[in-house]
Amino acid sequence: MTKEEFIRLVTADQPDAPPYFTYDAILNTRERATLDKTLEQVLHPVDLAELLRMQEAGAQILDVREPTEYATGHLTGSINIGLGGQYATWAGTILDRARPIVIIAEPGREQEAALRLGRIGFDHVKGYLRGGMQALAGRPDLVQPTARLSAALVAEDLAGADPPLLLDIRSPREWTARRIEGSMNIPLNHLQERIAELPRGGRIAVHCAGGYRSSIAAGILHQNGITDLIEMAGGLAAWEAAKLPVVSPG
Repeated sequence: MTKEEFIRLVTADQPDAPPYFTYDAILNTRERATLDKTLEQVLHPVDLAELLRMQEAGAQILDVREPTEYATGHLTGSINIGLGGQYATWAGTILDRARPIVIIAEPGREQEAALRLGRIGFDHVKGYLRGGMQALAGRPDLVQPTARLSAALVAEDLAGADPPLLLDIRSPREWTARRIEGSMNIPLNHLQERIAELPRGGRIAVHCAGGYRSSIAAGILHQNGITDLIEMAGGLAAWEAAKLPVVSPG
């Protein structure tokens, strides 16, 4: 085959390269401090008042707890990228490399969160919330939940008189292979740039394959003022486990 045919063959259905790949390539040409030294400088506890000041000044608040915990209640304006999934990949894809990061974690997991960010060159962490979410125990005004419903309840809602828009944030390849009829596909790595395509004022139900990416999407949607939101727990896997119908064009 020709060179062009070979390239088309081996790149078919490949996901987009995470944006941090180019960023890391540039960093690798520069002299930098060791990761251990960087962590010593950036990993320190931050009180809630200081975190709120940093957030107001433009810092990114990264909640690294599991999606189920994040849905129960999280700091308004924070984004969830859980340590239990493809944490570094999605952090490098979603987070802004030019803005400082403050971590919210289960006490004892802050170093892991910062270390895994540092391995992809994201060493602009400015600390972590002292005490984790316990620091917000007396501030319910700062805490926001995400409605997380089972696949069966989402299906009932979709069949009702006023159904939400069903937003599938999986990759185009995943969506083409198997999807819920009537869903709209905006891949998670393009959600921020395509947010204007979503209608304002109506409800949105968001899902992915298993519930990890949809929690990230929920944070992005909330940051953009889309709060009438349902997250489908367990994603498409839960939908299929409940014997609900899918479209499989292939």
